[in-house]
Amino acid sequence: MSQKVTISFALLGIIAAGAITVLCILLLPSPLVAPDPYTYDVNDRGTIKWYNAIGHEQLSIYSEVLAHLHGSFNKTDVTETVGCGRFSASITTVQRRQENVQCWKVRTKRGGILPCFNQTLRVKDCVSMTTDNGKSVFWFGGAEMISQQWPVNSMNLNRKTSFLSSDLPKRCGNVLERYFLSSHGAAVYVDPDVPLYISVHQDKDICLEAMYDGDQLVGPSYLHPVNDEIDLNYVICLAGNAKKVHQVMTDSEDGFIKRPKSLPDLKMMKDPIWSTWARFKSDINQSVVENFAEEILLNNFTNSQLEIDDGYEKAYGDFSFSETKFPNATAMIKNLHKKGFRVTTWVTPFINLNSANYNYARKQQFFLTDDSGSPDIVRWWNGRGSVVDFTNHKAASWYKQILSDVKEQFALDSFKFDAGETSYLPSAGLNYSAVPKTNPSYYTTYYAETAFEIGGVMSEMRSSWKTQDINMYMRLMDKGSSWGTLRGFQTVIPTALTFSILGYIYVLPDMIGGNAYVLGSNNSGKPDRELYIRWIELGAFLPCMQFSISPWQYDDEVVEIAQKYVTIHRTVVYDELVKAAERYVSGEMSLLVSPVWFYSNAADDEIAFTINDQFIVGDRYLVAPIVEKGSTARNVYLPGDDRVRWIDRMREDCSDDVPGCVVQGGKWVMSYYVPLNKISWWEKSTKL
Repeated sequence: MSQKVTISFALLGIIAAGAITVLCILLLPSPLVAPDPYTYDVNDRGTIKWYNAIGHEQLSIYSEVLAHLHGSFNKTDVTETVGCGRFSASITTVQRRQENVQCWKVRTKRGGILPCFNQTLRVKDCVSMTTDNGKSVFWFGGAEMISQQWPVNSMNLNRKTSFLSSDLPKRCGNVLERYFLSSHGAAVYVDPDVPLYISVHQDKDICLEAMYDGDQLVGPSYLHPVNDEIDLNYVICLAGNAKKVHQVMTDSEDGFIKRPKSLPDLKMMKDPIWSTWARFKSDINQSVVENFAEEILLNNFTNSQLEIDDGYEKAYGDFSFSETKFPNATAMIKNLHKKGFRVTTWVTPFINLNSANYNYARKQQFFLTDDSGSPDIVRWWNGRGSVVDFTNHKAASWYKQILSDVKEQFALDSFKFDAGETSYLPSAGLNYSAVPKTNPSYYTTYYAETAFEIGGVMSEMRSSWKTQDINMYMRLMDKGSSWGTLRGFQTVIPTALTFSILGYIYVLPDMIGGNAYVLGSNNSGKPDRELYIRWIELGAFLPCMQFSISPWQYDDEVVEIAQKYVTIHRTVVYDELVKAAERYVSGEMSLLVSPVWFYSNAADDEIAFTINDQFIVGDRYLVAPIVEKGSTARNVYLPGDDRVRWIDRMREDCSDDVPGCVVQGGKWVMSYYVPLNKISWWEKSTKL
């Protein structure tokens, strides 16, 4: 077969009769389980030999590795560890209902008999970014990152990083999934209970390592089992190309990545969300909110809702309005409703020590605790408090009841749910929670499920794990008001694409223009004008538009540009977003924010696999924004072959029949002029 993928495995620390050995696995189309105990030997031709403990050859299988199932497996480094008991491994076929797809479950287990003398047990496998003939293999998925890269090949994460959510640099971000997809039609899904660490070596490999390491600098560790034992379990699936294997992995019946069962609130997809946060930060009160709403209406903008963010409470964790700052919140919200605004407020899983809710929750044991049984005190960005234990059904019910009461009292429509990352959990993770879990990420899942029960389809989350089936919006982590790749404008498209591949298709791209942060601090100013305009243009083609910094803070031209792109979003883009969502929910492979390679006819189209500043809305519109400061031109790649035709929609006079307006697929449009008030976008033509 013509397409190939290289995956290199090094199962580390294998001990048999005092010798260090390494296993390199050639995946086979039928179940294969080795005798136990045994050692391995792999020769230079890629042959695997299975041996029993006394060294007699038990089974030998020969195959030309490059000609078999797109697969090639080579030896990597071995880490020496002694005294840690036995080692066992197996490869078994995983049946899929789709044709022309093959999947295997690979399991490696260490320890369980002899003591480990306080040494750290490790098992590590690495997937390669090159084939043995030097051809690139591009990888996608994993996690949201502060400096998001697309594909993953461009990333350097040399320090072994726990695959747990965080809002810190050099760590996995708020949204993550143990799923990696390659350009050569291979996908890897790691079992949820593996104590997983990850390292990425730029243009070389991604290493997946199972270990229990309690020496975490920040955040929790995995729950260590009673016995000295470690497992690395994952599934590998191979198909004809990346899009096809992704269809398998997200299959609604037997896939590994769940799909939402229905659509979220569509008004949030159609009309802009207006938030107080980026513009006012926590310096808000009733007059600020009421004046903000009046400004929106006076400048002739539509809205899906007005989001009252941080700063409305007396103490964090009250979840109710401060009577000092909001003397008549009930009347305010009633008037906002009359003016056509739905209203939401900002909430977190934190209850601060000075909150009216803290003592009751502490007495009822509703918080995550440390090893002494006392509530764990966490320092978060708004002070010190404790985290509600959502593994505790009673605690989750109490949290829901508080928010439900607030929602009813003030006639709120829903909530914006912030935080939820595991980095704010106790260092012992979920060891002392109501329902102890090996993987602290289960906390994030329980939080998201609880949030949806309260907020419904209008819910907005910023952290998640294994909740792709919930039809709510997943927000990108806060972006800074900068152009670059450190949480800046250039990370918006790579992060939205990563969310889509991980199964979180209802992407909420956060504030247009960023959050007006400077060097990590709150800033009362506003983003650079050029940056803000380019961000508006991009936002019009993403699933949601969210404003806080307001167009009228600049000038009339910016207001006019913003009105134009809000209109394009709600009258043109919105329909395709809804159609793509409906197709995805029904089981088709159609994303709201699709990578360019989804629509490339060549499986080895390296150009399409490496483009990180273009995307496709559903199946119809290709978007190529300007993402460089001071630029008014860019190269645009139009995927497909000569049977695909792309119509230039930036030019308002263009149609199928206008000369110079239509470009065949598989072509570059070089140095294309894109003035500040425009964005390059193209429609796939149905006319042959």
